Amino acid sequence: MQIHRLTQLSRQLASKIKIRGQGMTEYLVILGLIAIAAIAVFSFFGQTMRNQVAGMAKEVGGQSGATEVTNAQTAAGKASTNAQVNMNMSTYTKGGAEATK
Repeated sequence: MQIHRLTQLSRQLASKIKIRGQGMTEYLVILGLIAIAAIAVFSFFGQTMRNQVAGMAKEVGGQSGATEVTNAQTAAGKASTNAQVNMNMSTYTKGGAEATK
């Protein structure tokens, strides 16, 4: 009887540990997906976001971030211009948007 009770308690404990491990695994998967999405956003928006982040960092540090904000606006303008370019497989080997400049 005592052995049966100990076996039952150990199974319950193992079950709780498995559930906790599953929750942690799901959390890590979601965290990984968020990190990948953040990296993709930074690469997609590229120079614009880097300049904006640099401007915010300077402002938080008590310096003027006007130059970085201007650079961000310039980079956004270039991105808008590149978005208007017709890119397809025929421009792939020529460098896409860079080929039309």
